Amino acid sequence: MLFTVVVTLDKWFPDRPRCGTQRRVQRRKTADRVPRARPAVLRPLGAQLRRLRLERKLSQEPLAERAGLHYKYIGRIELAKADPGADVLVRLARALDVPVGELFETITPAAASAYRFSPADAESVAAALAALTTILDRVIAGEPHPLPGRAPRRPRR
Repeated sequence: MLFTVVVTLDKWFPDRPRCGTQRRVQRRKTADRVPRARPAVLRPLGAQLRRLRLERKLSQEPLAERAGLHYKYIGRIELAKADPGADVLVRLARALDVPVGELFETITPAAASAYRFSPADAESVAAALAALTTILDRVIAGEPHPLPGRAPRRPRR
């Protein structure tokens, strides 16, 4: 990609009388100016911000006014083209009347960190506690472990 740099001759020729002469120099873009890759977290963050904004029936302009930001910046965040800092995220959360953590809900859902018992799990735990209780009662009473009954024989053919 080429871009133009305007260079004044006064910089190199200070004795020369100033006449406003300029020349254009073409330069190639250097490797250090290559745009950095955006973090993967920006896309779900932008989608969550958009979802929360639309749930409250707000356009980008009123949200930007509430948060004290420019509406184009809100659009860039939603499209994952801007990397908002902590201050911007706090302002957006306050403008949407949500906790800051809710902005990150799609990235780190609460259900992923906490396991919820299903009814089947509760039944299994209850059965295991009942079995442990009977074993402990027998051990405390000093009763021997009962031998399992004999398996029934198969009839011969």
